[in-house]
Amino acid sequence: MENFIRKRIDIATCWATNRISAMDTLERYEDSYAIAEEFREWILHIGEKNENLKDSVLNFPNELKKLLDPKIND
Repeated sequence: MENFIRKRIDIATCWATNRISAMDTLERYEDSYAIAEEFREWILHIGEKNENLKDSVLNFPNELKKLLDPKIND
């Protein structure tokens, strides 16, 4: 389980830092700050609720998946 948690933290770290960078580039500083704060809380508390880890895993948005699937299959 420890390796799984470490992998999820690494993936989340990459996602969050890329998203924060994108928001900063777009000068959406409030969004950038919100992501930083939400990510900080996620990292600080991930080890406390291992049985609820599924709730903390980042998922690809279903709406975006439905939009992209037809384009990828063409």
